[in-house]
Amino acid sequence: TVARKVAVDMGFISPLICIPTAYIIKGFLIGNTFVQSLANYVDDVVNKGLVFKNWSIFVPVQCITFSIIPEHFRVSFVACISFFWMIILSSILSG
Repeated sequence: TVARKVAVDMGFISPLICIPTAYIIKGFLIGNTFVQSLANYVDDVVNKGLVFKNWSIFVPVQCITFSIIPEHFRVSFVACISFFWMIILSSILSG
């Protein structure tokens, strides 16, 4: 169901795989260790509401994606939304 897909994506994949991976990659690029990168992620989750900001954008987006958007347009739709999420994430990471 749509609810199950959104719950798995928002409760597991995004906060435990996707977003930490972005922090780790950025950390390696700027010379941070793996532990420092994860510490930055945890700090942003706790102090800046990172996961809640992600959920505020992507829960509705994924509900629309899995219920309305035809399969052949889903990647393009999410990619367009993700472009704006990357701008928000960049401002959080650099702030």
